[in-house]
Amino acid sequence: MHSKLQEAVFLFNQREYFRSHELLEEIWHKASAEERNFYEGLIRFATGLHLRFNRRNPQGAINLLTQGLIRLEDYRPTHQEIDVARLYADIDTHLEELKASKNTQAGFFERRRAPRIHFVS
Repeated sequence: MHSKLQEAVFLFNQREYFRSHELLEEIWHKASAEERNFYEGLIRFATGLHLRFNRRNPQGAINLLTQGLIRLEDYRPTHQEIDVARLYADIDTHLEELKASKNTQAGFFERRRAPRIHFVS
């Protein structure tokens, strides 16, 4: 696994979505053609969650999270030691809750339940 990917995952899980996005973009620029969609999906997740929690832009978050799901479909169940199937399911659940919510501002519990990236053992 790429060392910057480990760091990006750590930042993502610490809810440092913007910083995670920046690291993922660095990797994406140098990634092979077969890996680009994988990193793009993670970038869109990080950016979407940043929009949701830091910019109060639920529609932008919905768009980016949906695009991220599309890009990660073919990388399930695991890729680069990441449990993509679990991440995919967690983002999908979060996305459905976001679509159903009428609240534009995320609350404490929504932030605490935000999806995380898990490694396979």
